[in-house]
Amino acid sequence: MIESEGITENVKAWRTDVVARIINALGLETVMFEGADPAVFECYIKNYGNEVNLFVDHSQIVQLEALRSGIWGTKSLAAWLRRVFGSPMPPEDSEEPPALPSPP
Repeated sequence: MIESEGITENVKAWRTDVVARIINALGLETVMFEGADPAVFECYIKNYGNEVNLFVDHSQIVQLEALRSGIWGTKSLAAWLRRVFGSPMPPEDSEEPPALPSPP
C-alpha cells in the first residue's frame, strides 16, 4: 500500500510521476494507493481506470464505488466514463476531462 503523503498530500504539486513509476515497475494489479479525498481517487480512476486499487476511509467507500460505476462525479468525469467505459448515464456533454487537478 502506497501512502499519499508526499504524493498527493502535503505537496505543492501532486507527484503523478512517482505514481507512474511505481505502476510501471510493479504493475497496476500489485499495488494499492491511498485515495485521501475524492479529487485524489477521481484522478486515479481517470488515469488508471476503474480497476485501480485504492485505499479510502470507510466513510468514502460509497462515494468511491458510485464514482467507479458512473453514478456520481463531475460533468467532465461523467463524459469521460461514458467515453471510456460506455457508462449507461444519459449524455450531458462531450466535454473532455480537465488536466490533473492541483492539490488544494
